[in-house]
Amino acid sequence: MLKIVFVKIFLFLPRILLFSGILSGSLTSYGQLVEIKRVEIPLRDEDNDEFNVIPYGNNGLLVLNSKTNNFGRDLDLHFIKYSSDLQLLWHGHFAPADGYHMVRYFDTEDYLFCLLKQDDKQDISILRLDIQSGDFIISEAKMLTRMDIEMFSVIRSKILIGGRYNDRPVVELINLFDQSAKVLPEIHANNIKLNNIEVNDELGQIYVLLKNTRNCKMNMKIFNYEGKIVRTDILGDKNKLPVNGKILKMPGGEFILAGNYADNCSDYSIGFYTYPINGNSDSHFYDFTDFSNYLNYMPEKRQVRMRARIDSKKNKGKDVKLRQRLLLHDPVPGRDGIILIGEIFYPEYKTYNSALYPIARNYRWGGSNYTSYNNFRYTHALICNFDVNGKLIWDNSVNLHDLQSRTLDQKVQLTQVKSRYAVAYPDEGLIKTVLIGPESDSEPLENLDLKKVENENIIETYDNELAAWYNHNFIAYGVQSVRPPDGLYTREVFYLNRLTYK
Repeated sequence: MLKIVFVKIFLFLPRILLFSGILSGSLTSYGQLVEIKRVEIPLRDEDNDEFNVIPYGNNGLLVLNSKTNNFGRDLDLHFIKYSSDLQLLWHGHFAPADGYHMVRYFDTEDYLFCLLKQDDKQDISILRLDIQSGDFIISEAKMLTRMDIEMFSVIRSKILIGGRYNDRPVVELINLFDQSAKVLPEIHANNIKLNNIEVNDELGQIYVLLKNTRNCKMNMKIFNYEGKIVRTDILGDKNKLPVNGKILKMPGGEFILAGNYADNCSDYSIGFYTYPINGNSDSHFYDFTDFSNYLNYMPEKRQVRMRARIDSKKNKGKDVKLRQRLLLHDPVPGRDGIILIGEIFYPEYKTYNSALYPIARNYRWGGSNYTSYNNFRYTHALICNFDVNGKLIWDNSVNLHDLQSRTLDQKVQLTQVKSRYAVAYPDEGLIKTVLIGPESDSEPLENLDLKKVENENIIETYDNELAAWYNHNFIAYGVQSVRPPDGLYTREVFYLNRLTYK
């Protein structure tokens, strides 16, 4: 029997109060709700809080809380470490000098790196936090350019900062020991878009993905640890142009670049690809139409119609493509290689009617309709298993039922349960879960309601998120307005819920 376990604690900062409660009940035959454990961090009206939750597997998780007040000028970084059963291990904070703001963070197995930048200057600070002890050190440096920072990575004792300067891409490599810096060569050019920066600590290599928008090519430039270019690879071609890529080490030691690709320089993906970094195996491109179970998220009658339409076009010799906007996850190790997850979405716009609006410089008033961005809708998720050589083993898809979100971020999380996988995602205070297998089978489970908390009424839930953690554990988190049953006043908290499948 599959069981669903929650664990609950209340944590109040800076005054820490621990309270545990157990809620039990029964679900359907799919599983049983055994226990809830929950952490709450109260929020103050005078602070602007931003939270990032960073799982570290069996080593617990870290909450990075960026607090600002005084119109955003005063920054205070809070670091809160929990064990794998959500027990508080340590809590620390760092207040940077005036004028510094947090730009990006980068996490490794042992450290968290935070990049802070001085407003309107090239001065930066890098905080390196030890995940086990909570100790941190600060390194000061100066960037070589006034770039708009878009990417931040760390390789051993050096950092990589990527962005745009004078409307062209640039990547800087900065040594944290002596603060020396250099600009990586063959990147700062016209018609080039910086797509991604990947690092390989084991080999001491840097991979920079660059899209040439003029000739519709994706180049991967490989640099050594000193920032010298080793080689340049051209990935795919105009009809099979990689859109993005992530590096993962395979069980046999091969490093593979895996991602999604498009055709004709489009932003719409038409399939997945795998590319071996050291060339010991072949590249593979798989169109969505090649997948056996891509249409599984649809109702059966609609699947039949779509398959018939695709087969009819193929029989007439037409090149059939399924073009989708796709949000790619980092590849994750699977039992037989790697798992790739892509979430298919589309931006939604609404048309509004305005009875009054200014016309040109005369400010005459009239009526008009205008269109404005509303949110993103997620239609389905595609899950693919590739072997150690990048060959497709199986695929499946999960209906996300037009899940809505104001921000474009990863919703779907996955954990292996024996020979199957539990695919879960948050939706308005609920955790929805489907069990999938290597074949076309799928089995929906009972929704988990995070709005039911002992001794509290949940008035509203904001920014509900979910992340895979370790073994069969997920961590759910977000902001909620809560009120005691006999209370008159509502308070806002940041919450963490540990979810476990047994």
